[in-house]
Amino acid sequence: MFLTIQADRNGLILDLIHRDSPESPLHNPSLTPFQRAKYAVQRSFDRALTLDSSGVLPNGGEYLMRISYGTPPEETLAVVDTGSVLSWVQCSPCINCYKEKFRPFSPKKSSTFRVVPCSSDTCHLYYANNNTCGANSIKPSMPCPYGIVYNDRSYTRGVLAFDTISLGDSNKIRSFQRFGFGCGYENVGTTFPYLGSGLVGLGYGEFSLISQLYPTFSGKFSYCLGLSFDTSAKPGEISFGNDQSITYSKGVVSTPFFTELGSPYYMINLQGISVANTTLKFPNYLSSMPQVQGNIIIDSGTTITFLPLDLYVGLRSAVGGAMGNKTVPDPFSNFELCYASVNETKVPAVTFHFQGADLKLEPVNLFYRTSNTSVCLAFLPSNSVAILGNVAHMNVKVGYDLVKKIISFMPKDCSHK
Repeated sequence: MFLTIQADRNGLILDLIHRDSPESPLHNPSLTPFQRAKYAVQRSFDRALTLDSSGVLPNGGEYLMRISYGTPPEETLAVVDTGSVLSWVQCSPCINCYKEKFRPFSPKKSSTFRVVPCSSDTCHLYYANNNTCGANSIKPSMPCPYGIVYNDRSYTRGVLAFDTISLGDSNKIRSFQRFGFGCGYENVGTTFPYLGSGLVGLGYGEFSLISQLYPTFSGKFSYCLGLSFDTSAKPGEISFGNDQSITYSKGVVSTPFFTELGSPYYMINLQGISVANTTLKFPNYLSSMPQVQGNIIIDSGTTITFLPLDLYVGLRSAVGGAMGNKTVPDPFSNFELCYASVNETKVPAVTFHFQGADLKLEPVNLFYRTSNTSVCLAFLPSNSVAILGNVAHMNVKVGYDLVKKIISFMPKDCSHK
């Protein structure tokens, strides 16, 4: 998510740009729209495998933001990820760094940069009070190290640090002191250049951006994603702090979210799906993570929605029965139900029934164009983790309240101002 900024009494409202948008510095003009769609689906597969792996984090996401570190501020570009907690940025002097659009952040040029020592409470908190930083002849005054290994074997290593961060552009900047992050001196991975300068963590945890800025934003943020496949559409926005439009507007529905100890993921309880007059129940014999109450992860960094096999088959059959039998193959062989075009008058009413909240999916939430000749049902089966991907909640404002532990949904045209 790239940021430009408005500051008002409700917090910060920031414009977003999708990673594949022509406005994005990561945009590759040599790719066709359908090649981009293919790669987005592949990233969804990779991310789904990661979310099902204990101790392994997903690499990247679909949206980026501008964030500046230091005093004076040095602008960087980073992926925003609701599936990660610790924010990190490339730092100089690099031991092993990847090439990017921006120069690595230079701690020596910042008057407010401070390294976190091994002996500090912050270091102990990062290591969940199992801090071995001071062992093995490492002095307690030495910098507290961090290391993150991602699903594709890429990794980032460096030291934990505090510095001032700034959000916004030259017209309006909001700064926050003593922000804790990873200053990465070793950042190795073939996909890292597509992350920009690093990562901003919005997952559930003490080190996430929204948790660290709690005194200002009270643990609240929301986003509204535009239609990523429509290059003429507004890409959406993200808000930090109190958003009156989702707090007081009619049509807002809320469901509790659940977390597993040490996990950054936001999980909600999907009770079933209705397709016209057919009701499909979430299989009670299968839970994505049985140790917690939620059964599906809501993830802005995954494009496609993954459902348990029985639920997926029921959804595919019900939608296919309503749409008719004139199907076409997906040229990339990822999807099973595809059409040459979608007649919206034949698309059945589809509603996801979450605990205490019903979310109606429009045709743009159900289908994903994969080529000039194919539009496919944007759902895939999973034998393990279930994920509510971003296509399913485009043109929906999604609000997170970490104090009340609820996620709210409100239909909204996020693609146009």
